[in-house]
Order: sequence, then C-alpha cells, then structure tokens
Amino acid sequence: MEAVKRPVNKHPAYHAHVYFDEVTLAFARQLCHQAGDTFPVSIGRIHEKRVGPHTMWSCQIAFSSEVFDAIIPWLEVHRAGLTVFVHGLTGNALADHTIHAYWLGDPVALDLSKLA
Repeated sequence: MEAVKRPVNKHPAYHAHVYFDEVTLAFARQLCHQAGDTFPVSIGRIHEKRVGPHTMWSCQIAFSSEVFDAIIPWLEVHRAGLTVFVHGLTGNALADHTIHAYWLGDPVALDLSKLA
C-alpha cells in the first residue's frame, strides 16, 4: 500500500479542497470561512454536490506558497477529521490532481476522467 503524500511547499500556488457531507456541512462551512478570516486566501463556493474530479461535496481554498507554511498546519489542527485534498497549481490539471496531490486525512478517490 502506497503511503499518503503529505503536503510539501514546492509550487507557487495551491488549492485545498475541504471534503464534507450532509452531516459535516455546517462544520466545513465554518472551517472554510474561518480560514478566509485568518489567512490571505480565496474561499470558493460551498459545493453541496460533486464538482469536477471531486467525488464528495467540497469547498476550495486557494492560496500562495507564501501562505502554505501557515495554513497547512492550521488546517491539520482544525479539520476535525475532515479530509483535505491539497494540490499544486502548475497549469496541468491532471498532473496537479495526481503527481502534485497531497492529503490531510484519508485520501478520497477522484474522478480523473473529468480532467481528460
């Protein structure tokens, strides 16, 4: 079994996707808004449906490498068991969601056919 790749700060920009479901929706909404209030990041919509390659409901947090070393440990401490998918932004969506993919929590299968 392959080890889960932990986030590494080696790209200029990142997305973190906080995954949640009906039960954890309120907490996830609060977590994402708190991240936006705490860090210079961009918070996307709270998607109560599958979007793109994401097979769970999610909210995107966009941030730069300058914020990485502060927000990743913060997300790890505050995620309360939610899975957070973190990936670099290189301009190649498939590589970003595979080669440059990292996890806080248990990995979730992605629908990579959405990126082809």
